[in-house]
Amino acid sequence: MTNDGGISVGYVGVHSAYQVALAAEEMGRLDRFYCSLLDAPGKWGGLLSTVLGSKRLASRRVPGLPPERVIENPWPFLKSSARTALHQARPDEWLRTCDTFDRWLATQLEQSDSRVFYGIESCAERALGRAREKGMLCVIECPGVHPKFMQNILAEASGTPGKNYLAAPMTQRKLRTHSLADVLVTHSEIHTHSFLMAGVPREQIFECPLWVDPELFHSMGRVPRIGLANPLRVLFAGRVTMLKGIPWLWEALRRVSNHVQLTVVGSANAEGRELLRRAPSNVTYRPAVTKAVLRNIYQSHDVLVLPSLIDSFGFVALEAMACGLPVILTDHCGAPVPDESWRVPVRDSAAIAERLTRYAEDREQLARDGERAATFAREHTPKAFRARIADRFQTLLSASNSPKAP
Repeated sequence: MTNDGGISVGYVGVHSAYQVALAAEEMGRLDRFYCSLLDAPGKWGGLLSTVLGSKRLASRRVPGLPPERVIENPWPFLKSSARTALHQARPDEWLRTCDTFDRWLATQLEQSDSRVFYGIESCAERALGRAREKGMLCVIECPGVHPKFMQNILAEASGTPGKNYLAAPMTQRKLRTHSLADVLVTHSEIHTHSFLMAGVPREQIFECPLWVDPELFHSMGRVPRIGLANPLRVLFAGRVTMLKGIPWLWEALRRVSNHVQLTVVGSANAEGRELLRRAPSNVTYRPAVTKAVLRNIYQSHDVLVLPSLIDSFGFVALEAMACGLPVILTDHCGAPVPDESWRVPVRDSAAIAERLTRYAEDREQLARDGERAATFAREHTPKAFRARIADRFQTLLSASNSPKAP
Protein backbone atom coordinates (compact mmCIF):
# COMPACT_ATOMS: atom_id res chain seq x y z
CA MET A 1 0.00 0.00 0.00
CA THR A 2 2.75 2.48 0.89
CA ASN A 3 5.91 3.79 -0.73
CA ASP A 4 8.38 2.08 1.61
CA GLY A 5 7.62 4.22 4.62
CA GLY A 6 7.47 7.66 3.10
CA ILE A 7 5.25 10.68 3.69
CA SER A 8 1.51 11.15 4.21
CA VAL A 9 -0.16 14.56 3.86
CA GLY A 10 -3.70 15.43 4.94
CA TYR A 11 -5.92 18.53 4.93
CA VAL A 12 -9.61 19.29 4.36
CA GLY A 13 -8.89 22.64 2.67
CA VAL A 14 -6.29 23.91 0.21
CA HIS A 15 -3.64 26.35 1.47
CA SER A 16 -0.25 24.68 0.76
CA ALA A 17 -1.25 21.03 1.27
CA TYR A 18 -1.45 20.19 -2.45
CA GLN A 19 2.00 21.63 -3.10
CA VAL A 20 3.39 19.78 -0.08
CA ALA A 21 1.96 16.51 -1.41
CA LEU A 22 3.47 17.23 -4.83
CA ALA A 23 6.84 17.91 -3.20
CA ALA A 24 6.70 14.48 -1.55
CA GLU A 25 5.71 12.89 -4.86
CA GLU A 26 8.60 14.58 -6.70
CA MET A 27 10.92 13.04 -4.11
CA GLY A 28 9.40 9.64 -4.82
CA ARG A 29 8.24 9.44 -1.21
CA LEU A 30 4.52 10.23 -1.21
CA ASP A 31 2.48 7.46 0.40
CA ARG A 32 -0.94 9.09 0.45
CA PHE A 33 -2.48 12.53 0.12
CA TYR A 34 -5.77 12.75 2.03
CA CYS A 35 -7.95 15.64 0.88
CA SER A 36 -11.52 16.73 0.16
CA LEU A 37 -11.28 16.91 -3.62
CA LEU A 38 -8.74 16.46 -6.40
CA ASP A 39 -9.64 17.66 -9.87
CA ALA A 40 -8.41 14.62 -11.77
CA PRO A 41 -9.97 11.79 -13.84
CA GLY A 42 -11.70 9.19 -11.74
CA LYS A 43 -11.94 11.47 -8.69
CA TRP A 44 -14.86 13.26 -7.06
CA GLY A 45 -13.09 16.52 -7.83
CA GLY A 46 -12.91 15.63 -11.50
CA LEU A 47 -16.64 14.94 -11.57
CA LEU A 48 -17.46 18.23 -9.87
CA SER A 49 -15.13 20.07 -12.22
CA THR A 50 -17.12 18.70 -15.16
CA VAL A 51 -20.41 19.80 -13.58
CA LEU A 52 -19.38 23.16 -12.11
CA GLY A 53 -16.63 24.19 -14.52
CA SER A 54 -12.88 23.83 -14.22
CA LYS A 55 -12.35 27.33 -12.82
CA ARG A 56 -14.27 26.46 -9.66
CA LEU A 57 -11.74 23.79 -8.70
CA ALA A 58 -8.57 25.41 -10.06
CA SER A 59 -6.90 25.38 -6.63
CA ARG A 60 -7.53 21.62 -6.34
CA ARG A 61 -5.98 20.71 -9.68
CA VAL A 62 -2.28 19.82 -9.42
CA PRO A 63 -0.48 18.41 -12.49
CA GLY A 64 2.01 15.78 -11.43
CA LEU A 65 0.06 14.57 -8.41
CA PRO A 66 -0.89 10.93 -9.19
CA PRO A 67 -4.61 10.26 -8.56
CA GLU A 68 -3.88 6.74 -7.36
CA ARG A 69 -2.03 8.15 -4.33
CA VAL A 70 -4.86 10.51 -3.43
CA ILE A 71 -7.77 9.53 -1.15
CA GLU A 72 -10.70 11.95 -1.12
CA ASN A 73 -13.35 12.53 1.51
CA PRO A 74 -15.49 15.28 -0.03
CA TRP A 75 -18.47 15.10 2.31
CA PRO A 76 -17.38 17.32 5.23
CA PHE A 77 -16.36 20.10 2.84
CA LEU A 78 -19.38 19.75 0.53
CA LYS A 79 -21.89 19.70 3.39
CA SER A 80 -20.30 22.78 4.91
CA SER A 81 -20.28 24.57 1.54
CA ALA A 82 -23.95 23.75 1.02
CA ARG A 83 -24.95 25.05 4.45
CA THR A 84 -22.97 28.23 3.83
CA ALA A 85 -24.58 28.76 0.41
CA LEU A 86 -28.03 28.31 1.96
CA HIS A 87 -27.15 30.71 4.80
CA GLN A 88 -27.55 27.87 7.28
CA ALA A 89 -23.94 27.71 8.44
CA ARG A 90 -23.44 27.44 12.20
CA PRO A 91 -21.06 29.76 14.07
CA ASP A 92 -18.65 26.85 14.51
CA GLU A 93 -19.11 25.53 10.97
CA TRP A 94 -15.43 25.37 10.06
CA LEU A 95 -14.49 23.79 13.39
CA ARG A 96 -17.06 21.03 12.86
CA THR A 97 -15.88 20.49 9.29
CA CYS A 98 -12.27 20.19 10.40
CA ASP A 99 -13.15 17.83 13.22
CA THR A 100 -15.18 15.52 10.98
CA PHE A 101 -12.37 15.33 8.44
CA ASP A 102 -9.80 14.85 11.22
CA ARG A 103 -11.69 11.86 12.65
CA TRP A 104 -11.75 10.25 9.21
CA LEU A 105 -8.07 11.05 8.64
CA ALA A 106 -7.10 9.40 11.93
CA THR A 107 -8.79 6.16 10.87
CA GLN A 108 -6.99 6.27 7.52
CA LEU A 109 -3.62 6.56 9.24
CA GLU A 110 -4.28 3.32 11.14
CA GLN A 111 -3.36 1.48 7.93
CA SER A 112 -0.36 3.67 7.07
CA ASP A 113 3.30 2.75 7.28
CA SER A 114 4.48 6.31 6.64
CA ARG A 115 7.45 7.67 8.52
CA VAL A 116 6.36 11.33 8.29
CA PHE A 117 2.90 12.85 8.64
CA TYR A 118 2.25 16.43 7.46
CA GLY A 119 -0.98 18.11 8.51
CA ILE A 120 -2.50 21.55 9.05
CA GLU A 121 -3.13 22.76 12.61
CA SER A 122 -6.91 23.21 12.30
CA CYS A 123 -7.78 19.63 11.33
CA ALA A 124 -5.08 17.24 12.50
CA GLU A 125 -5.47 16.82 16.26
CA ARG A 126 -6.72 13.23 16.19
CA ALA A 127 -4.61 12.37 13.16
CA LEU A 128 -1.52 13.55 15.03
CA GLY A 129 -2.38 11.37 17.99
CA ARG A 130 -2.69 8.35 15.71
CA ALA A 131 0.51 9.23 13.84
CA ARG A 132 2.47 9.48 17.08
CA GLU A 133 1.11 6.11 18.23
CA LYS A 134 2.54 4.62 15.03
CA GLY A 135 5.92 6.28 15.54
CA MET A 136 5.68 8.82 12.73
CA LEU A 137 7.48 12.15 12.80
CA CYS A 138 4.79 14.83 12.88
CA VAL A 139 4.99 18.09 10.95
CA ILE A 140 2.22 20.64 11.42
CA GLU A 141 1.76 23.73 9.31
CA CYS A 142 0.43 26.75 11.16
CA PRO A 143 -1.09 29.18 8.62
CA GLY A 144 -1.78 31.84 11.26
CA VAL A 145 0.36 33.51 13.89
CA HIS A 146 0.56 31.94 17.34
CA PRO A 147 -2.70 32.42 19.28
CA LYS A 148 -0.94 34.12 22.21
CA PHE A 149 0.56 36.68 19.84
CA MET A 150 -2.84 37.19 18.23
CA GLN A 151 -4.39 37.83 21.65
CA ASN A 152 -1.85 40.61 22.23
CA ILE A 153 -2.53 42.14 18.80
CA LEU A 154 -6.26 42.23 19.47
CA ALA A 155 -5.72 43.82 22.88
CA GLU A 156 -3.40 46.49 21.44
CA ALA A 157 -5.82 47.32 18.62
CA SER A 158 -8.84 47.70 20.93
CA GLY A 159 -6.99 49.29 23.84
CA THR A 160 -8.57 46.77 26.22
CA PRO A 161 -8.00 43.07 27.00
CA GLY A 162 -11.27 42.41 25.14
CA LYS A 163 -12.61 39.00 24.23
CA ASN A 164 -10.41 36.11 25.27
CA TYR A 165 -9.28 34.80 21.90
CA LEU A 166 -7.30 32.04 23.62
CA ALA A 167 -10.49 30.49 25.02
CA ALA A 168 -12.10 29.99 21.60
CA PRO A 169 -12.62 26.28 20.75
CA MET A 170 -10.65 26.47 17.49
CA THR A 171 -7.80 28.25 19.25
CA GLN A 172 -7.69 25.58 21.93
CA ARG A 173 -7.67 22.92 19.21
CA LYS A 174 -4.69 24.56 17.52
CA LEU A 175 -2.76 24.79 20.78
CA ARG A 176 -3.35 21.09 21.48
CA THR A 177 -2.18 20.29 17.96
CA HIS A 178 1.01 22.31 18.43
CA SER A 179 1.85 20.30 21.54
CA LEU A 180 1.74 17.04 19.54
CA ALA A 181 4.02 18.14 16.68
CA ASP A 182 7.74 17.56 16.23
CA VAL A 183 8.05 20.41 13.70
CA LEU A 184 5.93 23.55 13.30
CA VAL A 185 5.94 25.23 9.87
CA THR A 186 5.74 29.03 9.62
CA HIS A 187 5.90 31.26 6.54
CA SER A 188 7.63 34.52 7.42
CA GLU A 189 9.81 36.35 9.93
CA ILE A 190 6.88 37.90 11.81
CA HIS A 191 5.12 34.50 11.76
CA THR A 192 8.16 32.80 13.30
CA HIS A 193 8.55 35.64 15.79
CA SER A 194 5.02 35.04 17.08
CA PHE A 195 5.89 31.43 17.96
CA LEU A 196 9.21 32.36 19.53
CA MET A 197 7.44 34.94 21.70
CA ALA A 198 5.05 32.18 22.82
CA GLY A 199 7.98 30.08 24.02
CA VAL A 200 8.30 27.60 21.13
CA PRO A 201 11.96 26.53 20.74
CA ARG A 202 13.63 27.89 17.58
CA GLU A 203 14.84 24.42 16.59
CA GLN A 204 11.23 23.19 16.44
CA ILE A 205 10.26 25.83 13.83
CA PHE A 206 10.74 25.50 10.08
CA GLU A 207 10.22 28.83 8.29
CA CYS A 208 9.18 28.25 4.68
CA PRO A 209 7.92 31.23 2.60
CA LEU A 210 4.94 30.67 0.31
CA TRP A 211 4.65 31.36 -3.41
CA VAL A 212 2.71 32.94 -6.25
CA ASP A 213 1.41 31.01 -9.25
CA PRO A 214 3.19 32.54 -12.29
CA GLU A 215 0.75 30.98 -14.74
CA LEU A 216 -2.22 32.70 -13.12
CA PHE A 217 -0.69 35.94 -11.88
CA HIS A 218 1.52 37.89 -14.30
CA SER A 219 1.99 41.33 -15.78
CA MET A 220 1.69 40.38 -19.47
CA GLY A 221 -0.37 42.98 -21.29
CA ARG A 222 -0.28 45.45 -18.43
CA VAL A 223 0.46 49.07 -19.45
CA PRO A 224 1.26 51.30 -16.44
CA ARG A 225 -0.11 54.84 -16.58
CA ILE A 226 2.52 57.56 -16.43
CA GLY A 227 0.43 60.75 -16.56
CA LEU A 228 -1.08 62.55 -13.59
CA ALA A 229 -4.47 63.24 -15.17
CA ASN A 230 -6.32 60.50 -13.26
CA PRO A 231 -6.35 59.59 -9.55
CA LEU A 232 -4.02 56.86 -8.36
CA ARG A 233 -5.85 53.52 -8.57
CA VAL A 234 -5.28 51.71 -5.28
CA LEU A 235 -6.44 48.20 -4.41
CA PHE A 236 -7.10 46.34 -1.17
CA ALA A 237 -7.82 42.60 -1.53
CA GLY A 238 -8.87 40.45 1.41
CA ARG A 239 -11.47 40.11 4.13
CA VAL A 240 -12.82 43.44 5.34
CA THR A 241 -11.96 43.34 9.04
CA MET A 242 -10.30 45.40 11.71
CA LEU A 243 -7.37 42.95 11.73
CA LYS A 244 -6.67 43.86 8.10
CA GLY A 245 -6.16 47.44 9.24
CA ILE A 246 -9.25 48.84 7.54
CA PRO A 247 -9.90 51.70 10.04
CA TRP A 248 -6.35 53.00 9.52
CA LEU A 249 -6.70 52.66 5.76
CA TRP A 250 -9.87 54.78 5.86
CA GLU A 251 -8.02 57.49 7.78
CA ALA A 252 -5.15 57.43 5.25
CA LEU A 253 -7.62 57.82 2.39
CA ARG A 254 -9.23 60.83 4.01
CA ARG A 255 -5.80 62.47 4.00
CA VAL A 256 -5.33 61.93 0.25
CA SER A 257 -8.90 62.00 -1.04
CA ASN A 258 -8.08 64.24 -4.02
CA HIS A 259 -5.35 61.94 -5.32
CA VAL A 260 -6.58 58.39 -4.79
CA GLN A 261 -9.44 56.04 -5.65
CA LEU A 262 -9.53 52.79 -3.67
CA THR A 263 -11.15 49.52 -4.73
CA VAL A 264 -11.85 47.02 -1.95
CA VAL A 265 -12.29 43.40 -3.10
CA GLY A 266 -13.16 40.68 -0.61
CA SER A 267 -15.71 39.16 1.73
CA ALA A 268 -17.41 41.18 4.43
CA ASN A 269 -19.28 39.76 7.41
CA ALA A 270 -21.27 41.91 9.84
CA GLU A 271 -18.09 43.58 11.11
CA GLY A 272 -16.94 44.19 7.55
CA ARG A 273 -20.26 45.64 6.45
CA GLU A 274 -20.17 48.09 9.34
CA LEU A 275 -16.63 49.14 8.37
CA LEU A 276 -17.74 49.63 4.76
CA ARG A 277 -20.56 51.90 5.91
CA ARG A 278 -17.89 54.16 7.41
CA ALA A 279 -15.75 54.20 4.26
CA PRO A 280 -14.70 57.51 2.68
CA SER A 281 -16.33 58.59 -0.55
CA ASN A 282 -13.29 57.56 -2.63
CA VAL A 283 -13.87 53.84 -1.87
CA THR A 284 -15.59 51.32 -4.15
CA TYR A 285 -16.45 47.85 -2.86
CA ARG A 286 -16.63 44.55 -4.77
CA PRO A 287 -17.46 41.19 -3.14
CA ALA A 288 -14.96 38.34 -3.34
CA VAL A 289 -14.15 37.15 -6.89
CA THR A 290 -12.37 34.21 -8.50
CA LYS A 291 -8.59 34.26 -8.87
CA ALA A 292 -8.85 34.81 -12.62
CA VAL A 293 -11.06 37.87 -12.13
CA LEU A 294 -8.79 39.10 -9.35
CA ARG A 295 -5.82 38.97 -11.72
CA ASN A 296 -7.66 41.30 -14.10
CA ILE A 297 -8.43 43.62 -11.20
CA TYR A 298 -4.76 43.67 -10.17
CA GLN A 299 -3.76 44.57 -13.71
CA SER A 300 -6.19 47.49 -13.85
CA HIS A 301 -4.81 49.11 -10.68
CA ASP A 302 -1.61 50.94 -9.78
CA VAL A 303 -0.67 49.83 -6.27
CA LEU A 304 -1.85 47.37 -3.61
CA VAL A 305 -2.11 48.37 0.03
CA LEU A 306 -2.30 45.76 2.80
CA PRO A 307 -2.37 47.59 6.15
CA SER A 308 -2.75 44.42 8.25
CA LEU A 309 -2.39 44.50 12.01
CA ILE A 310 -1.06 40.98 11.59
CA ASP A 311 -0.71 38.77 8.53
CA SER A 312 1.45 35.66 8.76
CA PHE A 313 2.13 35.95 5.02
CA GLY A 314 -0.38 37.66 2.74
CA PHE A 315 -0.71 35.83 -0.60
CA VAL A 316 -2.32 38.88 -2.22
CA ALA A 317 0.88 40.91 -1.87
CA LEU A 318 2.88 38.48 -4.03
CA GLU A 319 -0.05 38.11 -6.44
CA ALA A 320 -0.23 41.87 -6.91
CA MET A 321 3.53 42.17 -7.37
CA ALA A 322 3.46 39.41 -9.98
CA CYS A 323 0.89 41.51 -11.85
CA GLY A 324 3.19 44.53 -11.82
CA LEU A 325 1.94 46.44 -8.76
CA PRO A 326 4.21 47.83 -6.07
CA VAL A 327 2.79 47.19 -2.62
CA ILE A 328 2.43 49.04 0.66
CA LEU A 329 2.56 46.60 3.58
CA THR A 330 2.84 47.03 7.32
CA ASP A 331 5.78 45.65 9.25
CA HIS A 332 3.34 43.06 10.66
CA CYS A 333 2.66 41.59 7.22
CA GLY A 334 4.85 38.59 6.42
CA ALA A 335 4.97 38.69 2.61
CA PRO A 336 8.48 39.43 1.29
CA VAL A 337 9.17 42.69 -0.54
CA PRO A 338 12.07 43.75 -2.78
CA ASP A 339 12.68 46.82 -0.62
CA GLU A 340 11.94 47.14 3.10
CA SER A 341 11.03 50.79 2.52
CA TRP A 342 7.80 49.42 1.01
CA ARG A 343 6.68 48.65 4.57
CA VAL A 344 5.05 51.14 6.93
CA PRO A 345 4.62 50.90 10.71
CA VAL A 346 1.49 49.07 11.79
CA ARG A 347 -1.51 51.31 12.61
CA ASP A 348 0.15 54.36 11.02
CA SER A 349 -2.32 56.14 8.73
CA ALA A 350 0.06 59.01 8.08
CA ALA A 351 2.75 56.68 6.75
CA ILE A 352 0.26 54.99 4.39
CA ALA A 353 -0.93 58.38 3.17
CA GLU A 354 2.64 59.53 2.57
CA ARG A 355 3.42 56.50 0.41
CA LEU A 356 0.20 56.90 -1.57
CA THR A 357 0.91 60.59 -2.15
CA ARG A 358 4.42 59.82 -3.35
CA TYR A 359 3.10 57.39 -5.98
CA ALA A 360 0.27 59.74 -6.97
CA GLU A 361 2.77 62.52 -7.65
CA ASP A 362 5.52 60.44 -9.26
CA ARG A 363 4.05 58.01 -11.81
CA GLU A 364 7.50 57.25 -13.28
CA GLN A 365 8.62 55.95 -9.88
CA LEU A 366 5.37 53.99 -9.72
CA ALA A 367 6.17 52.35 -13.06
CA ARG A 368 9.75 51.52 -12.03
CA ASP A 369 8.60 49.99 -8.76
CA GLY A 370 5.95 48.00 -10.64
CA GLU A 371 8.61 46.46 -12.88
CA ARG A 372 10.76 45.72 -9.85
CA ALA A 373 7.81 44.07 -8.11
CA ALA A 374 7.09 41.78 -11.08
CA THR A 375 10.73 40.69 -11.30
CA PHE A 376 10.87 40.01 -7.56
CA ALA A 377 7.64 37.99 -7.51
CA ARG A 378 8.92 35.65 -10.22
CA GLU A 379 11.49 34.33 -7.74
CA HIS A 380 8.76 33.02 -5.43
CA THR A 381 7.38 30.07 -7.36
CA PRO A 382 5.59 26.89 -6.29
CA LYS A 383 8.69 24.99 -7.42
CA ALA A 384 10.90 26.98 -5.05
CA PHE A 385 8.46 26.30 -2.19
CA ARG A 386 8.44 22.57 -2.96
CA ALA A 387 12.24 22.48 -3.03
CA ARG A 388 12.42 23.89 0.49
CA ILE A 389 9.77 21.47 1.75
CA ALA A 390 11.50 18.52 0.07
CA ASP A 391 14.80 19.45 1.70
CA ARG A 392 13.20 19.39 5.15
CA PHE A 393 11.43 16.11 4.39
CA GLN A 394 14.76 14.58 3.41
CA THR A 395 16.27 15.72 6.70
CA LEU A 396 13.37 14.21 8.66
CA LEU A 397 13.48 10.92 6.78
CA SER A 398 17.22 10.65 7.37
CA ALA A 399 16.75 11.44 11.06
CA SER A 400 14.05 8.78 11.38
CA ASN A 401 16.64 6.18 10.33
CA SER A 402 18.89 7.13 13.24
CA PRO A 403 18.40 6.00 16.87
CA LYS A 404 17.45 9.56 17.94
CA ALA A 405 14.72 11.20 15.89
CA PRO A 406 14.12 14.95 16.60
